[in-house]
Amino acid sequence: MLIRLQFLLWTATLCLLPGLLLGQSALDAIRFGQYNPIQTARIHATGGANTSLGGDLSSAYTNPAGLAQYKTNELVFTPGFQIQSNRMNYSDSTFKKRRSVLNNGAWGIILSAPSAWKSSPIRNKTISFSINQTANFNSNFFYRGVNERSSYSEKWVEELSANQVSNFDDALYNFPSGSSLAAQNYLVDSIQQGNQIIGYRTNANIQNMPLNQSFLYSQRGGIQEFTFGISWNLMEKWLYGFSIGMPYVDFRLRTTVTERDISGNTNNDFGEFTYSEDFSSTGLGMNGRLGVIYKPVEYVRLGFSFHTPTLYSITDRTTASLRTDVENYARRISGEPGKASVFEFSTADITGEEKYSYNYQVTTPWRAALSASYVFRETKEVPRQKAFITGDLELVNYRSMSYSASSEPLVNSPGAAYFKSVNRDIDAIYRYALNGRIGGELKFKIWMIRAGFNYTGSPYKRSALPERLRASNLTPSLGLGYRHKGIFIDLSGAHSFGRNIHFPYLLSGNSYPYAKQRINGTQIVATVGFKF
Repeated sequence: MLIRLQFLLWTATLCLLPGLLLGQSALDAIRFGQYNPIQTARIHATGGANTSLGGDLSSAYTNPAGLAQYKTNELVFTPGFQIQSNRMNYSDSTFKKRRSVLNNGAWGIILSAPSAWKSSPIRNKTISFSINQTANFNSNFFYRGVNERSSYSEKWVEELSANQVSNFDDALYNFPSGSSLAAQNYLVDSIQQGNQIIGYRTNANIQNMPLNQSFLYSQRGGIQEFTFGISWNLMEKWLYGFSIGMPYVDFRLRTTVTERDISGNTNNDFGEFTYSEDFSSTGLGMNGRLGVIYKPVEYVRLGFSFHTPTLYSITDRTTASLRTDVENYARRISGEPGKASVFEFSTADITGEEKYSYNYQVTTPWRAALSASYVFRETKEVPRQKAFITGDLELVNYRSMSYSASSEPLVNSPGAAYFKSVNRDIDAIYRYALNGRIGGELKFKIWMIRAGFNYTGSPYKRSALPERLRASNLTPSLGLGYRHKGIFIDLSGAHSFGRNIHFPYLLSGNSYPYAKQRINGTQIVATVGFKF
């Protein structure tokens, strides 16, 4: 298990940040940076390829120039359903978890009007108001196994040591969601030379015992984005458009970590601990999209779009609790034979507040896409169009993600120095990624069948991850459509196959574990629309 240099640098840098145990990091940035709108069932069935095709409410989220294809008004509703399965490989064991959830694609209204002047080169203008889910965080996963190389509690030792905590009262109270809980519980203690603290250690000493570890994660929430789009049709040759998006992020994570000594020794100062953390991120953002579609001939469409970064203002809230059995340790160092061996403290016990909060800002990657579509028997009369095939190639600059300090920080909010270090780690870990989408449709009068394929490339540098890791995603899709007398109904299904990696904790050496993650998800989307 070879861990590359970038992760070691990231871990060491993180540990040098004074007085903070924070949820945001270079690894967490990807939560905001990946963009996966569900869209309507029509576009969902064609693999999400819509940069040059247009004529769909989803264009507001891919290439707003496509809205200019409209000559009529339209009202669209898109409910959805998702089943996601996580398979985790850890310590030569495999564990599976499944989660089902209702979600939504693009909902909204499109209003199109012809130009008021017949001599104008602008044939029509179109505006749209819509809301769409652009990220889904709902998942459950679990894994456990024997670890003979490190303990989860070592990250709290490193936090205290790296922050050069020389006063034990600071260790007890200044890190209320992490190492202060471990210090209060006698799990982590100081190493002294005379009256001076020269370091810290954990009673879950891996040199004395093998540990059985278990990790349980429950994620909820997503990103919902309200978008306003506007476009122009110039001489049926050039279509232009832009849209402004206002996403709202709601992410919640429940983490439960358990470690048990399985040596059988009941007098080695550690029996077990259970650490529970409730973490949430909420906030608002703003972004913009620009696009153009060119029709050199009626049956060919060429498209280009550019998505600006989204700037989010985020508030994180966290609370944690730790229950620890230190066997005879507390009795021995206190000289009190009747002293308890099991201790439990929470963030609220230390701070007097239910949640530990801080503010910051996040900037997501910019994106650019090129696309081409071929429409068979293209005419001005849509019913005579028999089929189309379309494809997109998208470039995403994940290295452009960044954190910054909030202009109105809370008392405990991190500062500029912290985020500069995290942004350096983003440069070391992430890269440009290529995504590909292709899809098509066959039309039989009022019925249509569709199919597509979506490939999402890995955002990570190969040198930043353990060898042979793949962090990409493949999603084939199928769908049906019905169009008649101003009413349309579309149904689509897609099944994704993805690989990733999960680190339960990071340390300054290469002794921390990781789990290989395989993600399989099935998503069903239905769209009902009315033309008027």
